[in-house]
Amino acid sequence: MIIECSFCQKKLNIPPNAKLPLGKPFSFTCPSCGQKNTVTLEAPPDAPASPDFTAIPPAAPPPRAPVPPSPARPDGTAFREAGPPIPPPQAGPGYSVNEVRSIMELDDIGSEGLKSALVAYDSEEAQTLLEQKLTAMGYKVSLALNVRDAAKQLKFGRFQVVLIQEDYYGATIKSNQLLKAVNSLELAIRRKMFIGLIGPSFTSLDDLRAFSLSLDTVINSNDIEDIERLLISGLGHVSKFFATYNELRSQRGEE
Repeated sequence: MIIECSFCQKKLNIPPNAKLPLGKPFSFTCPSCGQKNTVTLEAPPDAPASPDFTAIPPAAPPPRAPVPPSPARPDGTAFREAGPPIPPPQAGPGYSVNEVRSIMELDDIGSEGLKSALVAYDSEEAQTLLEQKLTAMGYKVSLALNVRDAAKQLKFGRFQVVLIQEDYYGATIKSNQLLKAVNSLELAIRRKMFIGLIGPSFTSLDDLRAFSLSLDTVINSNDIEDIERLLISGLGHVSKFFATYNELRSQRGEE
């Protein structure tokens, strides 16, 4: 098959097996002059026309199988379709800050709210004694394994009473990481925790010393045998203080 460039009249020999559309215009670039040509090849009388695929309508999708109606309860409401159980929501990276704070909310200090206590003491003997005394008072006691474990439990636990050793694993008041963790808590959480610091330099129930350290009470380490009386006294004082505080917040319409 011969076609001719309409610009330079160069004749091009098209092999018989070349698949060119018949009866429809198509474009080619002349290899001699570089001009673009548009030609229409006439189909011979016995040659079938090139199929026009664009004119073929798309096949209709197969009909959808009918969905059987869901079984209903006696009251007419439908059952949930069978499938794996829906897992309960869990705290994780996808939770917002407010949701995490709501998970960490603690019960108010009071006789019904005193459920959990954290003891951070490096002396096994003193730790055991405090655990026994607090358990007898109705607390569920958690014992910190080390500074890291204590800080983690303090941050994510639900404790109403926390007792911290002043020189916990060689720390001082200025370097005690647990005290820093306590002071970093938001007031909405911190005010619902009773924090006591135990050390040899304190006078038990020294309110001014406790206030200067942003704590609820201080206890002399020699007085832990009498921890029940000291805690009852300290908790009563804090409970009265926050009763007034909460009443003022309620009057202002604050939560």
